Amino acid sequence: MQAVGYFLHENKHGKNFKDEYNQILKNYCYLNDHTEIETYVDNSMTRLSIFSEFEKLRKDIKLNNKKYLVVIKNSSDLGRSIEEIIENLIWFEDYKCKVLCVDEENPDPYQDTVQRYLYKNNDNLQWSSFISTKMKNKFATGKWMGRLPFGYELNSNGYLTINVKESTIVKEIFDLYVNQELGIRKITKILNEKKYKTKKNNLWNISTVYNLVKNPVYIGTSKRFGVSIPNSHPNTIHTHIYMEAQKKLYLRRPVRTSIDVENYLLSSILYCNFCDSKMIGVTKKIKYVNNTNLNKKKYRYYKCSKKQNSGHCESSSISAENFERKFISKFDKDLLTRRVNYTKKLPTILKKIKLKRNNAVLNARKLFKDALINTSKGKIGVDVLKLYLIHYKQIQKSVKYEINLDSILAKDELKLNFINKVYVDNNGFKIQYERAS
Repeated sequence: MQAVGYFLHENKHGKNFKDEYNQILKNYCYLNDHTEIETYVDNSMTRLSIFSEFEKLRKDIKLNNKKYLVVIKNSSDLGRSIEEIIENLIWFEDYKCKVLCVDEENPDPYQDTVQRYLYKNNDNLQWSSFISTKMKNKFATGKWMGRLPFGYELNSNGYLTINVKESTIVKEIFDLYVNQELGIRKITKILNEKKYKTKKNNLWNISTVYNLVKNPVYIGTSKRFGVSIPNSHPNTIHTHIYMEAQKKLYLRRPVRTSIDVENYLLSSILYCNFCDSKMIGVTKKIKYVNNTNLNKKKYRYYKCSKKQNSGHCESSSISAENFERKFISKFDKDLLTRRVNYTKKLPTILKKIKLKRNNAVLNARKLFKDALINTSKGKIGVDVLKLYLIHYKQIQKSVKYEINLDSILAKDELKLNFINKVYVDNNGFKIQYERAS
């Protein structure tokens, strides 16, 4: 295969440094049976120029339809940030060029990016400087720190011991999941039907059961500060049962390959009037045959999250389309009749929107990072990663425009920030507006 080298020289100065990179490409092509074409080298100053060697390489590929193997030292040759690196990698992919790192042990540039910029700069590690030596030493001795897990209690010395009554329920949960092949939702229903309660004497829900099944505390392992300590306390579940449960969780966990999520306008402010739980948007797709033709229909509705998770609530589901239409009509009337005091509430609303914007950017970045990790593991393709990168950049761009009263009133999703909560039941709804700061 025809191979070109692109390298970013660390220093602005230096004599004959291009010869060094020529030799790197030559050796790589000799060892891997490729045809050496040309070496392109930039330094930190020339890389930013439109006349850079990098732009020269891209122009050659684009104009002459070249399908090169592009050899780099490592992923940092392609950019100063994760986003820039991935954007350039995707550009080469779009033009049918393959990029590989010189390092034979880690040749994949996506894996190299993950290792270099995500795993080595893990956000969790940054917290280590805030953790006192006393806390670390306490954890290292096997003393428990944090929320007490279901199935255990603390002895007088601060170590975990088995709670016999709760551990019996833990064993039943793992048995239902691993041996009887029941799903998390079904297990949750069984626990509530048997009137078992959580550590806080609450009903069980799907997330509580899911987190219990994946918690390594039940095989005697403590995890804290990014460190695992095996055999730190008595185990409740045999290791092979726990590992079977993790395999099942992994196989059932979908790898997200789409960022197109159904938009539920009121999902962040809508609450159940019966139990004060959030109402969540649910989409149901139905296929049916009519006159030998296969038809598809989609239903969108809001449902109480408590009823969805545990089944315990009197509320009924409400049609998203009909409810949103009625709600916006009522809300707009309140705005027109000046029931909402714009002037007093505006400072509070601006703060609220700013916080939401920041969270949207953080969430989009997290989704992009997760997609990059899944791409490096071969779980999703570069085409899907590209969608997440585009989505992240769109979110960044969308939060840069100035917010004022006129721009808020012009968009439904921004107008809704004047509302704190909307309580809904089978008979109607009640709007609770934000208070002025």
